[in-house]
Amino acid sequence: MRLPKYGIGTYKLEDTTTLRNVINSVLPLGVRLFDTAQWYCNEGLIAEVLSSELPKHGLTREDVVVVSKVHPNNHGYEKAKESTLESVSHFQYVDMMLVHWPGMHHSEGVDMRSMRAGTWRALEELLRSGQVRGIGVSNYTVPHLTELLEYTTTGPPSVLQSEFHPRCHQKEIREFCDTHDVQFMGYTPLGRQDLFSKPIVREIAEKYGITPSQVLLKWGVQKGVVTIPRSSSPERNIENATSWTDGVSLKQDDMDLLDKLNDNHRYCWNPNLL
Repeated sequence: MRLPKYGIGTYKLEDTTTLRNVINSVLPLGVRLFDTAQWYCNEGLIAEVLSSELPKHGLTREDVVVVSKVHPNNHGYEKAKESTLESVSHFQYVDMMLVHWPGMHHSEGVDMRSMRAGTWRALEELLRSGQVRGIGVSNYTVPHLTELLEYTTTGPPSVLQSEFHPRCHQKEIREFCDTHDVQFMGYTPLGRQDLFSKPIVREIAEKYGITPSQVLLKWGVQKGVVTIPRSSSPERNIENATSWTDGVSLKQDDMDLLDKLNDNHRYCWNPNLL
């Protein structure tokens, strides 16, 4: 399956009222993709809020796309299958289930290739059963993806989720994804405050009459990347979501200027260190 090009992340959104306000702020704007993970400990809460709020907008479970991820500690066939079935129990089915990390905590002496292969086998079984509708990976590097292609029986992963913003282009891995028809999904698209304050970002925002966050999100969406910003503020989520509904596109010259910010800087943990 193919994911919508824009959605919202839910990391650290663990309060019912906050989550309800966030979801109600973006559904009227056409946001239909919600990204979570076993690690976030909010799958049940998200399912509960979607169940209560979707009918208010004339929507059903089939109208939204839920992405979740297997916890790193649940690597291996048995744990991956059991934990994914628990995720499925919250949502009826999971639209896209990812392997969250290619490694796991305390992996000294563990054959991680075998563990990853077991995790993938569990997801393939659940894909065939229809309990998950798509499977992919998160934070995999090119060597990890190359390894996966050696044992997959269902083809390449449908999705790769990884950090992506103007300071971290992920050129090599995006080229790999293009070659193998893997949809690239970018998290932390807004970076941190230092990215907002970059003079070129502020200049482009002023030029188009939009905010720095909208500049950064437009850059990602126009790159063809599935973009999932996260905020606990309904107002900020509306601002962010408007970046792909206002009809404004960045010109190629401005896209090129933003490209020049790339210095391979990561705000999150680097999977290349595994």
